[in-house]
Amino acid sequence: MKVTFEPVGRTVESKEGILLEIARDSNIGIRSDCGGRGVCGKCKVVLIKGKVGELTESERKILKSEEIQQNYRLACQTKVLSDSIIFIPKESRLEKRKVEESTIEPEIELETVVRKIPISLEQPNLKDVRSDLDRLRGKLGDIEVSLNLLKKLPELLRLNKWEINAVLWKNRLISVESRESDNLFGLAIDIGSSKLVCHLVDLKSGKTVARAYAENPQVAFGEDIVSRISYAKNEENLVRLQKLVVEALNKLIEELCEMVKVSPESIYEAVVVGNSVMHHIFFGITPKFIGTAPFTPAVTEGISYPSREIGLNINPEGMVTSLPLIAGFIGADATANLLLTKIYNSEEISMVIDIGTNTEILLGNRERILACSTPSGPAFEGAHITFGMKAVSGAIEEVEIKGEEVFYKTIDNQRPKGICGSGMIDLVAELFKNGFINRNGKFSKDSIRIIRDGVPKFIIARAEETEFGKDITVNEKDINEFLLAKAAIKAGWTILADRFGINPEKIDRIYLAGSFGKHVDLENARIIGLLPKNGEVIFAGDSAVSGAKIALKSVKQRDEIKRVAKKVEYVELSTERDFQRVYLRAIPL
Repeated sequence: MKVTFEPVGRTVESKEGILLEIARDSNIGIRSDCGGRGVCGKCKVVLIKGKVGELTESERKILKSEEIQQNYRLACQTKVLSDSIIFIPKESRLEKRKVEESTIEPEIELETVVRKIPISLEQPNLKDVRSDLDRLRGKLGDIEVSLNLLKKLPELLRLNKWEINAVLWKNRLISVESRESDNLFGLAIDIGSSKLVCHLVDLKSGKTVARAYAENPQVAFGEDIVSRISYAKNEENLVRLQKLVVEALNKLIEELCEMVKVSPESIYEAVVVGNSVMHHIFFGITPKFIGTAPFTPAVTEGISYPSREIGLNINPEGMVTSLPLIAGFIGADATANLLLTKIYNSEEISMVIDIGTNTEILLGNRERILACSTPSGPAFEGAHITFGMKAVSGAIEEVEIKGEEVFYKTIDNQRPKGICGSGMIDLVAELFKNGFINRNGKFSKDSIRIIRDGVPKFIIARAEETEFGKDITVNEKDINEFLLAKAAIKAGWTILADRFGINPEKIDRIYLAGSFGKHVDLENARIIGLLPKNGEVIFAGDSAVSGAKIALKSVKQRDEIKRVAKKVEYVELSTERDFQRVYLRAIPL
């Protein structure tokens, strides 16, 4: 049968099946924050034509009566039984989010692990019958070479008349090339739960020459990493997730190479960072044991493998390297944040908070570093919030309330489609400051903007202002979800500070990492208790990819962070005796 998706205009052939699965198999982006379990309601679509299965119990709970009359369905619950036409509303489409550059990326002394060395070799003759590899070793020392490259070596040497550029990664020969080939590039890659960021770096100058980013296509299998772990428990699904992310990265690599007119074969190393689950899936390692106590990764040390083993489209013998993981859910992205901020070199006490689908918190100085992870991200990235969405075009990112008037700003100044994390911080703080809600997030006064049919809700943007002609509202359930997510983060840094032996208000410096952090209103974040009330705040931007670049450009820095990562003290919040008490106290405003 044929299924047509509008407004993208794609028609795909498929067997009978669940609509969300058909869309996933065809790389058509439909939001699925809960991973297709029928609980988030973000995958609403409209059946224009065709025969589908009966409404499920989940759909009857989530869809309003008027939506059912208008043929709205949940893609994750709808079985397609015939040729169909499906319309994906704007609020259900996956779109690229806003990505910010790092604001604190330092100049690094170039000392790359990849080297390109011009050499001239003597041709063999009856008096000198050394092997081709021995001739190379005579010039380069005791190098290693893969069987794959060794097979090609005789032809490559003779084709280039024994005048070559030898490309080494440490003492491993990864390419034999013409003397005319002088390009030397590397990649820094941040594999986030919901976005992918790639920077192409000229390893001769250390300059970043191109940048590209995309949504992580794995979001179709769930916004949070627990959903990914659950999906990847069998080998077939793990392979599917790994292939998805590698294919998406290869598209970005193609885009980067097109920007600067170079061949992917001129990229000899990629340094990859990401949380522990993203790291494992990328390398094809099962993440299922990270998801259950005692939350053990398969490996924490930095690893390196040839790109051909992973499928990444760089030089086939080029190396794909990850920074070390710390423990549990604290992955290589946290290690990259450490490498960038270098809080381990300072006398002052600093905290690094990377708020995302999963929030990692690092606290310390040169004496010691503590780390923890909190599952707080979904609410900050739109999940569990009725009109919540990521930081994409049309998302409300700033809010101010004056009297009964709501003033907001959307990303790209588009008509509003929903509200993202920074907008929720502003909204909750403004509702509290203006007396609309109490400390527990309950509406505490009457207003022309508050609708009290069923669960009370506050109108942020009226129907005539929005992209899809419906009021954008926030209800008490949404505010409660947001306060629970905020409380998880606050409980995390409160417990780390207690372990370190200081009052959180004595933290000298706070680094807000990630794109999300750069758009947070500092005053409002402190009003709601997301951040301590004192301490200098530095908006670090997309810091993980910058940390990866530092490692890409400097062997010395790479060795340094390897030593530091081993000394980080991991705090597992789920086993902390006081966590529940601290968490409950952190919920109110």
